[in-house]
Amino acid sequence: MSDIVITKWHDKLSILGFTDGTLEYLKVLDGNDRRGNVYSGRVENKANNIDALFVRFEAGQGKRGIGFLPIKTIPTECVLNRHVNNASEIKPGDILLVQIRTDEHKTKQARLSSKIKLHSSEYDGDLNKLINIAKTRTEHQLIINRGLTLSGEIDAAKHRLSKTSDTDDYKIVSDIKSICDELIENNIDCEYYDEEEQRISLAVHYSITSKTEDLLKKKVWLKSGGYIIVEQTETLNLIDVNSGKSQKKTDDFFLLLNKEAADECVRQIRLRNLSGMILIDFVSMKDKELQNELIKYIEEITSGDPDHLRFIDLTGLGIMEFTRDKKYKSLSETIDFKHL
Repeated sequence: MSDIVITKWHDKLSILGFTDGTLEYLKVLDGNDRRGNVYSGRVENKANNIDALFVRFEAGQGKRGIGFLPIKTIPTECVLNRHVNNASEIKPGDILLVQIRTDEHKTKQARLSSKIKLHSSEYDGDLNKLINIAKTRTEHQLIINRGLTLSGEIDAAKHRLSKTSDTDDYKIVSDIKSICDELIENNIDCEYYDEEEQRISLAVHYSITSKTEDLLKKKVWLKSGGYIIVEQTETLNLIDVNSGKSQKKTDDFFLLLNKEAADECVRQIRLRNLSGMILIDFVSMKDKELQNELIKYIEEITSGDPDHLRFIDLTGLGIMEFTRDKKYKSLSETIDFKHL
């Protein structure tokens, strides 16, 4: 059986999925992910050299409230304060209907579009109705949000856990009564965990602190005695595999160690939600056949990643290159680890 736990983790509403006691799924729902949100934004600057606008869609948020909007994506009907014949006529001060396509990431501002995709939110009207509503609102106002449903998040957790378990039997439990009530209303069985009745907290019952502590550290130990070091930088993510104090220094042993490390690397990438360029420095093996066997194994275990973790190449220095799509903020961007 797999357990899906919905609780507050580091003060943020989160879903944690366990298979045989091992954490295999983590989604922070309070991660301030704004993709799909629609705003009435005000043009602050027009950059003719790159044919783009910089639009403030949230007030009082500094650079976080400003997004990059290519002029070519703007339908003229999405200019709310006046009529224009062509998007090139838009100037600073104009009010536009915009949607976040890609949220801010590290030093990059949010990327906006005025080609509104209504299917990415719960809004059930058409675009013309939405534009008429937006014209009655002031600038820097959220018109509709992405409207994540809890039942949809549960389905995502089940899909992920189905790849780590041989059974489709799931136990859903939460120590938040309103969460249980919402799921039950949507015909999803959810067990309410009453801490007063159970005498211990849900976090203690599932050993959540000990089972998530490796996500907060750079060094992660492997059962074989080896370990991996996870480093996140502005431009890439680097994972270094080390054999530890093991006395076995044969290629056959290193292959087993590298496969174990590969499983843990993929797990850490998924749970930490690392994206972009990812480099993994496995323990070197001289035998080319064993190198190819490791590559084949890695391609097999990454084939089901919904965010497309892809093996790219093995460099001359023996470092494996991967890329992974950016859909959500990384765990370190969502949880302030420095102040834990």
